[in-house]
Amino acid sequence: MSTHATVEIWENAAAPKSEERPVVLYQHSDGGMLINDVIEAMKRHTRWNDAAYLSRMIFCQMLCGDLNPLTGTTGYGILTDNISDAKIEIVIDCSRQEIIVKEVNRNNEIYTFEEFAGLGKKYIDTRVITDRRMRSERRDSSTLRRRN
Repeated sequence: MSTHATVEIWENAAAPKSEERPVVLYQHSDGGMLINDVIEAMKRHTRWNDAAYLSRMIFCQMLCGDLNPLTGTTGYGILTDNISDAKIEIVIDCSRQEIIVKEVNRNNEIYTFEEFAGLGKKYIDTRVITDRRMRSERRDSSTLRRRN
């Protein structure tokens, strides 16, 4: 089952919609991994005040476990408005240094950047991460075999 998920990165989420639009990163499948990817990016404790760089860091983290999206035509996207079918939404406010996690069947959870960066073990599903790395390693080793 695929889980659609998004992360919105705002420079200042308190600004009126007419004055600012977020960067919205979209993940079509494995959306449950998006929380872990954001945690990993936030654990670097850098660029928290810079929405442009933070967006790039999060997007690179989303892609790093699976190189297929770099050449494929599905799986990930970059938007300026959120989609309506996301099961998980993560809202990042660089000005307030807050993150809100909105998930089906859960209340909105609000964290400071520091708190969210420390959540790693609470959200990480090692089975999914291991599976993701194994897929990437299998792809890498099969590419090496074809080259040799």
